Amino acid sequence: MGVTGAGKSHFVREISGHSEVKVSSGLYSCTSQVESYSFHHAGATITLVDTPGFNDTTRTDTEVLAEICDWTSKTYREERLLSGIIYLHRVTDVRMDSSAVKNLRTFQKLCGRGALKNVFLTTTQWSKVTDQAEGEIRERALCEERNFWGLLLEKGATLQRFHGTRESGLRLIDQLMPHQPAALDIQDQIVTQKRTIVETSAGQCINEDLIEQEKRYREEIESLERERQEAINGKDEEMKELIAEEQAKAQEKLEKAAAEKRRLAEMHAEEMRKRDFEKKR
Repeated sequence: MGVTGAGKSHFVREISGHSEVKVSSGLYSCTSQVESYSFHHAGATITLVDTPGFNDTTRTDTEVLAEICDWTSKTYREERLLSGIIYLHRVTDVRMDSSAVKNLRTFQKLCGRGALKNVFLTTTQWSKVTDQAEGEIRERALCEERNFWGLLLEKGATLQRFHGTRESGLRLIDQLMPHQPAALDIQDQIVTQKRTIVETSAGQCINEDLIEQEKRYREEIESLERERQEAINGKDEEMKELIAEEQAKAQEKLEKAAAEKRRLAEMHAEEMRKRDFEKKR
């Protein structure tokens, strides 16, 4: 798992040997759904699962969560648990942007504390680091900041590195193979506790973020409108047009967040109707 562009599909293709795994070479993600790929290693059948990121370029976080819920719920009912989760992060990233922090927060809620012992927080793209010391400073900062990886490490997750090769990836697999498989919180909450997606910890995390986004974009639009009125009063046509463009962008983001929040509510209502129908049967 990890943000779009962290190298999830590359990892799966390199380690599994499945050449059909699509790897993005640009800014857009190429993993639109959860896919599993199996291969033989050290006398065992290993299955790697490729997932879309929560900041996917073509799908909303709600759609990605629903996709992950479907797959994890299905495998949980089949009594197939994960022995490990490899969370990838580019060491080339100078800072943790808001989408990466949001992705990490949702990931933590999805896993739950019980599964953290099987989580590898893994830095990638070390071959693109021109200064090894600089890369190590960034990695250390990730580990020391509790809002980033610090808290997860304290609760049982392990720091690792992936150097882009099959050998490097198999070393991670070798370490995970002896682990006792564990259920994710999202699996227990959906299957055992019979929560809807929005009632899960991960769903609530996404919903809270959407509420915050709506508030932030409304405030931005109001602030821009005050600036636009000042430009009108000052007869500054160029500034008025620039501000209007920014208003349109903020309005588009607001509408997108509101639509996703409505979709999450609709999914909840639909699931509740299904429950009521099952009870009446």
